[in-house]
Amino acid sequence: MAQPSVLIVGAGALGVVTGYHLHLAGAQVAFLVRQGRLPALDEPQHLYCYDDHELKSFSEYRSFASVNDAMTQDYDWVIVTMDGATCRGEEATALLKELGEAMRGGKGVAVISGVGVREYCRDTMGLPDDRVIEGTMGLLSYQTDRVTLPLNPPTDPEKLAQASMAYHHMGKNPGFMMVNQPKAAAKAFAELYDRSGVSKCSKVPAKLYATFTSSIFAIMAMFDLAGWPQAGEMAEDEELMALGAGAMKEIMRLPEHGLMGKIGSLFISPARLAKNNLKMEQDCLPVDYSAFNKFHHGGKVREQDMDVLRKSLASGRAQGRAMPALEELLGRYEAHVAG
Repeated sequence: MAQPSVLIVGAGALGVVTGYHLHLAGAQVAFLVRQGRLPALDEPQHLYCYDDHELKSFSEYRSFASVNDAMTQDYDWVIVTMDGATCRGEEATALLKELGEAMRGGKGVAVISGVGVREYCRDTMGLPDDRVIEGTMGLLSYQTDRVTLPLNPPTDPEKLAQASMAYHHMGKNPGFMMVNQPKAAAKAFAELYDRSGVSKCSKVPAKLYATFTSSIFAIMAMFDLAGWPQAGEMAEDEELMALGAGAMKEIMRLPEHGLMGKIGSLFISPARLAKNNLKMEQDCLPVDYSAFNKFHHGGKVREQDMDVLRKSLASGRAQGRAMPALEELLGRYEAHVAG
């Protein structure tokens, strides 16, 4: 069989760690980045893995700064790592159009990692529905020069200091998560990713993926409003916990999330949220769950998170549904961010 080929748009933590795992799976990996990012990719990427506290070296890739230079071949996969808010920007939209034009005559499939923008990217790129899938990283990853997280044992500070990226699988969670439709494309990507031998890709139904990626940001808003405390301290804020749980239930019960959303909403309560937050905090160790989310959801993808909550509220209003908890939570969140 021919060696699978992957072009990754963006070489941040999501792009590099995913590229590393796909390289281990036997894929030929290339990155498409801004001109200013090329020098950093000239050197091997050193990744600190919190799973075994070892440094991984990744240099078997090519890097390009223009679509013309990158698209001299027909890639099997083009992974767009930009978040949802960035994807809709003028520069990103122009890039997506150019990528789509280059891909149109081939067979490659686009993997969209931004939340809530699959259809936008599909239409902007001009690709048929069966060549666009949704998927994103299921592990924690970050660029070590962007944030310094608290050091919890048994983290090796000397090895971490040598890394440009760091990552951690959370408990038994997969390293990559994607929608199981279109079926053939999702199956092929998951089979490729799983060949890495160190990370797994899970396939989930579209409605379940949408329910999760829509409602999870109510939790992030709740933590952001509280100043990113530890899970135990967050659980003591009964009013905010009740508001967050109420907003999650309203989002999950939206008709577009179907029966799975309705069933899932039955298990949401402040007590259940507190328990889930504590478990997530433990699963993330030695990475500090709240400190990581403060960096990622409190800054890097905050606008994406807010856009997803706004979209859920707009959907509920358009269908004549009462969304008092989400309306209150989002209003406070927007005021908090504006302040």
